[in-house]
Amino acid sequence: MAYPNPKTYLAVACIALLSACQQEAAVPPLKYDVEITRTEFGIPHIRANDYASLGYGEAYAAAEDHVCNMAVALTTAQGTAAEHLGAGHNNSNVYSDMVMQALDMPSKGKMALAQQPPRIREWIEGYAAGYNRYLADTQGNYGSWCDQTDWVKPASAEDFMTQYVALVHTITRMAGAVAAAQPPQDQAQFTVHEGAQIAALDAIKLEGMGSNGWAFGSEATESGKGALLANPHYPWYGTSRFWEKHLTIPGELDVYGAGLIGTPGVAIGFNDAVAWTHTVSDSKRVTLYRLTLNPENPTQYRYEDEWRDLTSVPVSVKIKTDAGLTEQSGSIWFSHHGPMVQMPGLTWSSSTAYAARDANSENTQVLGQWLAMGQAQSMDEFIEAHRTFNAMPWVNTISTSAEGRAVYFDNTNVGHLSQEAIAAWQTSLEQAPQLKQLFLTKGLVILDGSSARDEWLIDESAPIAGTTPFDQRPLIESRNTVFNSNDSYWLSDPDNPRTGYSPLYGATETPRSIRTRMNIHLLEGLNGFDFRGDDGKFSIAEIQQALFDNSGLTAHLIMDELLEACATQPEIQLNGSTVSLKEACAIFAKWDKRYNNDSRGAVLFREWLTRYDYTATQFSGPLFKGDFDPSNPATTPSGLADTNRALTALAEAVNLLTANTIPLDAPLGELQLAHRAGKALPVHGGNRFEGIANLQVTSEHIDSPIFSGANDRVGDSKTLSSSGYNIAHGSSFIMAMSFTDQGPKAQAILSYSESGAPQSAHFADQTEQYANKAWRDVKFTQDEIAISAISRRSLRGTKQ
Repeated sequence: MAYPNPKTYLAVACIALLSACQQEAAVPPLKYDVEITRTEFGIPHIRANDYASLGYGEAYAAAEDHVCNMAVALTTAQGTAAEHLGAGHNNSNVYSDMVMQALDMPSKGKMALAQQPPRIREWIEGYAAGYNRYLADTQGNYGSWCDQTDWVKPASAEDFMTQYVALVHTITRMAGAVAAAQPPQDQAQFTVHEGAQIAALDAIKLEGMGSNGWAFGSEATESGKGALLANPHYPWYGTSRFWEKHLTIPGELDVYGAGLIGTPGVAIGFNDAVAWTHTVSDSKRVTLYRLTLNPENPTQYRYEDEWRDLTSVPVSVKIKTDAGLTEQSGSIWFSHHGPMVQMPGLTWSSSTAYAARDANSENTQVLGQWLAMGQAQSMDEFIEAHRTFNAMPWVNTISTSAEGRAVYFDNTNVGHLSQEAIAAWQTSLEQAPQLKQLFLTKGLVILDGSSARDEWLIDESAPIAGTTPFDQRPLIESRNTVFNSNDSYWLSDPDNPRTGYSPLYGATETPRSIRTRMNIHLLEGLNGFDFRGDDGKFSIAEIQQALFDNSGLTAHLIMDELLEACATQPEIQLNGSTVSLKEACAIFAKWDKRYNNDSRGAVLFREWLTRYDYTATQFSGPLFKGDFDPSNPATTPSGLADTNRALTALAEAVNLLTANTIPLDAPLGELQLAHRAGKALPVHGGNRFEGIANLQVTSEHIDSPIFSGANDRVGDSKTLSSSGYNIAHGSSFIMAMSFTDQGPKAQAILSYSESGAPQSAHFADQTEQYANKAWRDVKFTQDEIAISAISRRSLRGTKQ
């Protein structure tokens, strides 16, 4: 074979290259090209031929509904929230900015974007371009609460990736605890509000973001195919709201569902082959390390045989006030484990301090994992998507498939501990009951920061260093049902309890929450809660009826004894006065133990029940008598423990309502309300004390421009304000779906509606649907979309 002369070959190559360059210069710039069709209730169906165009349309449509919260999320991730939005409740924006700066979150976002595969980068770049296009088109007139504000401004792909990375972290939610951690000699110079530290303690468990998820296999459904209930309990205000959407790239992707505001992709949803939802996991994504300090220097800590220096990162935060900008400076401290933290009972003293390690601090592949889940065409492919990325940040996955395989995963990231480290930690729990209680009630895992034994192990099969590999994470499959309601994996298949995984995936064979117990009652048909019909199998309608039955298990477990106590002692002495309980007990006797809008008795029972600590609804003690039985976890403990305390609490509840001219039999819907931009809409459902699946929860403070209720408390009530029970979070994107011979069929309600813009026609339309328990059909096929279209738009743009 004759090879060409190298000089001739080079000349030909140069001529070819020059020709290609000239042709490339003549080709016009590539365009974004996407179709956005909105159906009833403003749901966008976004169709494109490539990921860049898909992102372009997705962000444009999202901004139409939520530009203000998208901008809030962007400025928060950049560490400039206080500069633009003010200090926030309990200085929350100030502390958040400090931590974002100390972690250098923008640099993390830049590096994360560079690590994405091409189609993900194109998707995010298109997303940024679509957002910027919306800003250019509207010129600051959004029809929302952030109109003509200077902090709503164009963003880059790196900015959106930074937001995504910040969202995945747990430590960013604990900003108050991180900012509070200061050496003893410096604490007087920098004091963090205790409420912010308590909020950080709650953030470890992601309090305020719970969920129910039910997946039904072929043996549990009338159709013999898979079915799913998605019932995430997420905030009704702010940046952690769901936005519903349908994303299509023909031949590549066709997925329907919802994602959090300002994030590309579908996080909860379905395609032709699989469906899934998420619940916040009981796994321990953050481990705390107790540091032994040098008695001569509280910024040095013992590690094995040496003293190590803590390091500090200076931060400076600009704060918007009525008088103009002010500035607050300080330092954020770190050990090699991670940032220092301080919370009630876990303080930085002259001898001891605490550091936190976040298993999601290097997690950058979540978007790729959700995309792979949305593309999966079988349960095997869906499982492989989890195995490949191993990147779920803080949620369980409850899933089903067309052929009826129901699968539960806890694929969240936790530290990979050796058996020696686990044994030493479990010994410490038995030796110190307060540590065990902190683990069971607050999810705190506190390890020895001075010992290399307690470091996380490196397993090459785990994409994120120091986390558990996929085959050591809980995976449970059934042809019947799997579910989760924020307890650990133990009872996710109620008929087949599982154990044996790392304790960082949550406790097993311990009391479950009253809501988990209620979910088991509904799914297993216990104590009369059977919605499966004569055939013993679920239809979509029966799944919906079970969720919106709104019965409270707590009342069912103790009401008989409470009424007996009332009959025995119809009056009680309270603070020197006689309080009659006759009316209250007569109301309880008539009440059906449900939390519907017209329920009379629910308000009185709530004011009675919430005089106990929440832990009393889970463990034996002042509320429930008897011991927990691991072989009967759904029905134990049960029965009223202390009738004297119960009647005293009832008298206190009667006095509270009477003093505030609230009838003892006031309908729940007159008080339990969503206050949004001047509208007050009734909300059915119950709180976490009450043992109800359809969760709706109040908050002591709702920090949102569209919240129009009162941030106060009536008397000594834990939940009642002068504007009623102000709903802050709970059932949000609610979807019941089933696979059929004609493909997936679904109904849904987005409880707080699709748009966050008060002037939008879709600001409260689904909230009214929710009040009436009125489900709507999901439009998935092209024919369904065409028939139900209320608007169509072709959106094209030039790539920059």
